[in-house]
Amino acid sequence: MTSKSALHALVLFCLLGTLGACTTPPELNKSEVSSPVVAFIDLDKFDHALAASLASGLNTVEVPFHERVSPNKIPERMKVWLNHVEKNGGRIQVQEPPSPSGVTAKNPFLIFSIVNALKTLNDLQVKAAQEKNFFSNIKGHDAKVILGYNADKEIVVDKVILTKTTTP
Repeated sequence: MTSKSALHALVLFCLLGTLGACTTPPELNKSEVSSPVVAFIDLDKFDHALAASLASGLNTVEVPFHERVSPNKIPERMKVWLNHVEKNGGRIQVQEPPSPSGVTAKNPFLIFSIVNALKTLNDLQVKAAQEKNFFSNIKGHDAKVILGYNADKEIVVDKVILTKTTTP
């Protein structure tokens, strides 16, 4: 009887294994996979969403910030993405907000401070590239950092727009 029980157990195990192999993984929500707007949240989920949107072939992906930060205090996670834009031959432009007085004063130190902050994160960039493979999708994109004013009339980052470059 024991060999018969063992045979029944083996058949049952094989049937369960076969049924388990037939299940298909759930389909991904297409709106999460490739969205033209990926709001910045300092979580790994942001990296996944941005990488998926860039890989999908969208011409423009907009990254609005929920919390307005100074251009000198761009979150590390976003700095890594911007570093990869530059590393892969893309351009980073900074668009200042219009002056409330109507006169636009050019502040080269603001632009230099953003570029300098991006360049100082080389070690973080290398570490992040080793840990994640999201950044391969940033190749062929330019970034535009759009600045605005907060309620205290301080210049803050409004959003970052990643755009496919027209030349290879």
